[in-house]
Parts: sequence; C-alpha cells; structure tokens
Amino acid sequence: MKNTFTKMISALSVTCLLGLSNYIAAPSSVSAATFSDSINVSKIASYSTGFSDKDGGVAEIVKYNPDIHKFYVINGKQQTIDIVALSSLESNTLQHLSKEKSINIAELLNSDSFQYGDLTSIDINTEKQIVAAAVQDENYSKNGRIVIMDYEGNILHTFEAGIQPDNVVISKDGKYILSANEGEPRLGLENGVDPKGSVTIINYEKKQANTILFDDTTVIDSDVHIRNNGTLADAVRDLEPEYIGLSTDGKTAFISLQENNAIARINVETGKVLSVKSLGFKDHSLPENGLDAARNDKIEIESLPILGVYMPDSIEVVEKDGTTYLLTANEGDATEWEEFVNIEDFKKVKDSIQLDSSLFKGFTKEEAEAAFEQMKNSGDYDKLEVLTDRGNDAIYTLGGRSFSIWNADTMELVFDSGSEFEKITAERYPDYFNWSNDDDVFEKRSAKKGPEPEDVKVGTIGNDLYAFIGLERISGVMTYNITNPSNATFTNYINTRDFSNAISSDVGPEGLAFIPVEDSPTKKPLVLVGNEVSGTVAVNEYQVDPLFPIESIELNQTTISIEVGQTFQLEASILPENTTDSIELIWTSSNTDVATVNEEGLVTGIAEGSASILVETKDTKNRIEASITVKEKQVAEDETPVDTPDENDMEEVPAESIDEDEGNSEVGPGKNNENVADDAINSLEDSQGNDATDDSLEVTATGNQLPDTATTNYSFLLFGSLLLILGGGSYLLIYRHEKG
Repeated sequence: MKNTFTKMISALSVTCLLGLSNYIAAPSSVSAATFSDSINVSKIASYSTGFSDKDGGVAEIVKYNPDIHKFYVINGKQQTIDIVALSSLESNTLQHLSKEKSINIAELLNSDSFQYGDLTSIDINTEKQIVAAAVQDENYSKNGRIVIMDYEGNILHTFEAGIQPDNVVISKDGKYILSANEGEPRLGLENGVDPKGSVTIINYEKKQANTILFDDTTVIDSDVHIRNNGTLADAVRDLEPEYIGLSTDGKTAFISLQENNAIARINVETGKVLSVKSLGFKDHSLPENGLDAARNDKIEIESLPILGVYMPDSIEVVEKDGTTYLLTANEGDATEWEEFVNIEDFKKVKDSIQLDSSLFKGFTKEEAEAAFEQMKNSGDYDKLEVLTDRGNDAIYTLGGRSFSIWNADTMELVFDSGSEFEKITAERYPDYFNWSNDDDVFEKRSAKKGPEPEDVKVGTIGNDLYAFIGLERISGVMTYNITNPSNATFTNYINTRDFSNAISSDVGPEGLAFIPVEDSPTKKPLVLVGNEVSGTVAVNEYQVDPLFPIESIELNQTTISIEVGQTFQLEASILPENTTDSIELIWTSSNTDVATVNEEGLVTGIAEGSASILVETKDTKNRIEASITVKEKQVAEDETPVDTPDENDMEEVPAESIDEDEGNSEVGPGKNNENVADDAINSLEDSQGNDATDDSLEVTATGNQLPDTATTNYSFLLFGSLLLILGGGSYLLIYRHEKG
C-alpha cells in the first residue's frame, strides 16, 4: 500500500512538472492586438530598377544627397549606380519615379591591373561633395578599390582597399573614408584560400590609404568565437568585417564581425585596433525573448531553452546625453563555404546536446530539462537551424530576431526588442507570418531566422530620436522611439509588400536611408527603403505636422561699443518666425572679464578690451556673434571731480556772515510773513540765477568750495526750509484769525 501511494505521488509530480513546463513554454496569444502605431507612415513614391531576383542583390544600398535632392541606389543587376531625383516629391500622393542617369562603375574601373567584380556599397558626403563606392575585384582573393566621384559620377580618386570591401562610410567632416573588407573563403578552406579580413582607412585630405589587420591577439577577448575550432592566432583570417559605424567626431570606428558575433573598435586617427568584444547570447527562455522555432503551420511564440547568437549585420552609432550607444540589427549568418559549414537541423544534432540548464535564467533546472525533452520528442522542431560550432551545452540558433542597443564603451546590453518583431508581424499579417522573401510559404522562416532584421538607421523627428529597422524576409520597416535608449518603444510598422504574389511590390529590404525634415522635399521626415529582391526603392513619409527648422538667427547689432559700466540690449530674431524647433537661445561671452551677457542678451561692460557675444540655439546648429568693444568711461567737464582741499589750506568764513544769514532767515512775532515770502522767492531766484550764469563754486561755512551739484542741492535745501517756515507762519495767522 505504501509503495502504491509513493508511485501515485511520483506520477502526480511528473504530471505537474510537465504541465508546468508546458504552461511556461505555452505560445503567446496573438488574437488581440497589443501593438498599435503611435505615428502614421505612408508610402508616397516608388522607384523600380525594372528587375527582380529571388536571390536578391538588385536594389540594395540607397543613399540620399541633400545638396541636389536625389538618391543614389546600387542596381545589382546592371552593376550601376542609378540616380533618382526627389525634388518634385509631394505628400499624400503615390508617385512613380524615374532615374535621371546611371553611373557604370565597371566601365570606369576596368584596366590591366583591376577587373571589376561587384559593386557592394556607397556613401555620400556633402562637406567634400563626393560619392564613395566600394568595389570588389573579380578575383575574390585580390584587393578591392574605393572609388571617389563627384555627384555626376566623374572619378576624382581611386584607392586600393583590402580584400572584398563590403561596406564604405565617410566621416561627417569628410576627412576619413573607411571600408570593411570581409575577406571570405569563397572557395572553401581546402580548395581555396582564406583571405585576411581588414579595415581600410583613407585620410582623404592627405590622399593616403592604410589597411588594418586583426593580428594583435592582445586586444581580442578570449570569448570571441573563432570558427572551425580555431584559436585567437587564427583571428587574422577568421574575422570578417561586415559593417562600420562611426562616432560623431569620426575618431572611433565600430565594426560588426557578423560570423564571429563580435564588435571591433578602432582608433581612426592612429589606425589601431583597440578591442574586439563578443556580444554573448540571447536567452530565449526569458518571457520577453520568446520565439517561434517550430515548423508546424502554427503561430507559436514561446519560451524555449535556446540561446540566440546575435550576429548583427548593420550597426549604427548614436550619442545621447553624453553616452555613446551602438545599435545592431541582429540578422544572424551561417558559414557555408564548400566543405566548411557550421549549421545543421536540430533533428540531426539533438542527441549530442548535453543541456546546461544554468545557462537559462527564465527556467528552473527542471523546467529547462522538461522543455528540452519536449523539443526532442516533438517533430515540430526537427528543421530548426542550429549552429554546430558553439558547443553542445545548449541549442544555439542564428540571430536575435531583434534589434539591440548597447553601451558602446562597455558593450553592455541596454535594450533589446525581444520577441516584438514576431509578435507584431503575427498581429498585422497572421496569414503571412514568417514568410520568406522568395516564396509564399506560411511560417517557413520560423525554424531559421524569423523576420531577419537586416539594416538599422537612426534619425530625429521633432524632439525625439528614432530607430528604423528593415526586415529582410517578411519585409517592411519597424520604427522605434529610442529617445530613452534603455526603454525604447514601438511606434510603427509599415509593410508595402503585395502578398498576392510571392515577389510583388516591395520585397526584401536591404538598405535604408533616413531623410530629416530640413532636407526633405515634402518638409516631412522620409525613409528610403532599398528592396533587393523586388528591385524597388520605396519612399515612406512620416505623417507628422510639417516641421519648419530654424534657418538662421539675426541680431539687432553685430558691432557694439560701450563704456565700462554701461549696458546694451542685444535682441535676437529667429528665422523663420513659424519655426517648430525649440527657440531656446544660449548666450555666452568669450571674455567675461571684459563683458558679460545674461540669459536675455543684456550686455554689460566690465573692463576695457574686446569680446565676442555668441548666441546659439540649444542644439548649436544655428549661431551668430556680435563684436563688443569696451572703453574706459569718459567723464564730462562739469562732472570733473575737484580735489578736496587740505585742512591746513581751508579758509575760515567769518562768523559774522553766518550769523547775518541766520538772522535773516528767522521768523519771529515781529517779522512780516509777506517779507518772509518775498525773501524766499528772491533767494530761489538768486540760486537759480547763480546756477545759470556763474560757473564759480560756492563756499561752505567751513570754507570748502562746493561743486555745482552740491550748490543745487544746497539751494533746494534752503528753499525747502523757507517753505516750511512760510507754511508755519500762514497756519499761525489763520489760527489767530479764527480765534479772533
């Protein structure tokens, strides 16, 4: 009886545990919409290259030139750069755009020493008025080229880059041009060569190029993954630079090493690799990190004992409140070069995995083991793509199905969008959930990389900072408000794909370009989307109130001369008057020892000298200066101070004159009040007459001479005293009259 009872309890315990694990890993419901758009976005224009390809590579990278209001897009089919004008673009209308011209890079570059292979990336810089293009050699093991052109496509300079330049960026000031040279072993490790990955840094002012290798193992963290069971010594060939993000000042470059799940940091000025750090793994056991990893014709976003390997493709650098952040689009990428392949279906490797439950923070040991057993025993997960070179202590999958924000200094994770991309696409397009970009199969990408975020860009709308993320497979663009980087929030998802056919309208976003209000022909923010499968470029407009940025500041005076102690009111006018920007102005003086200025623009002269008064907008984008000259105070002749005589030089005034004056001023019972009034008037007339005609100084009772100002005060004092006496006398007469 006791044994039977024990068996019943044990069975009940196992049943409860399995039930609990099923509850924890239960698919999240997508029946009720939980993500709503807080900003409206609409497609207002489209450009088509005239080609499409299910394998992609048609309209990949797109860049906007605000100087001439045109965008440049790589046409992978014709191997050209198409130039398309946006100057006639209008809001709320769907326009079909046409190219103005194409730049044929192959014709421009082919020579005895270089045979054109592929055009991979472009960038534009308006400071130097140049277009840079990354071009690979036909021979995958030879160095590529960075071509510098003017806006019309005329070659200005050509620089040798590393092997397989895949991404090119220009610093904001135009001083530096960098390329990420991938160096892939395209014919395998045995039948071909494994080129060295590198970064080329061009000092455009000096017209010098320098290619940087990853041969310093001391700056590479020990947990950085080196493929094919390699060591850090193999990093010089195994690291494959994918994408570059530059700091605002252009002095630091961040490079995504996608297949190695790492970020490199380089000092641009010195050309030194500062660090290579691993991004770690995404814990899909946490509720916020659920995913659909099963192929069962269902939408099941659930918590599972899986570690996602971020493997970002594009990255973006942004500075906010003094901190530098790195944004990553966590695409994921397998290695499949001839005999070297590092992925396999879960069905084939599941029995070799010895799950370490301590790696999962969302499960207890028992829950992790129960969920793992469920995955192994169910055929739903058999086609899940698993990385085979990361170890057998967990299920490692490609990508994070998200975008992340990292502290660029520490590479600590600040924010991750978790499972939101899959949840949002499931809500909006439940019939097309996890479609690929080359067919119309429901849920095909669930067992691979899900929506597959490809590119990320950052831009400001109003006073807020936003991130735009393109989803390569199901297509469309996610928009997040990242003003608070640690608490980014979803604001919009637009998908302009036509799902009635496998490839129709806009399919396969590869590259994005943000156009701020001040550069937009519609005066509203725009995002250009280069779709590599459909071969189209979509122009998406953010439907916010038109913004009118500040164009300039004007001052009522720009050259001022004041004396020490004087003030002058500077008045600033902001143009246009109907600007929607913040009109807060900051006033500063270049030399507060000479002149100061308050927050209202009031200038005060402090000491003789020169200074500049600067007034600028809070974002420092607009500013103007006024030149201030401060002179010593000029004293007028009638205000010239008179030296006070020494006591020994003072002349005594005869006492009789004092007594006589005092006697004349007395009023007594025998004194006629009319005479007193006459005396007062005569005294006032005398004092006024003296002020007007006599420049000499009067003498005090002690013999000191009074300056004119003192004489005036003395006269008024005397007149006041006489008025008091006159008033008193009048009151006395009236009083006696009434008594009589």
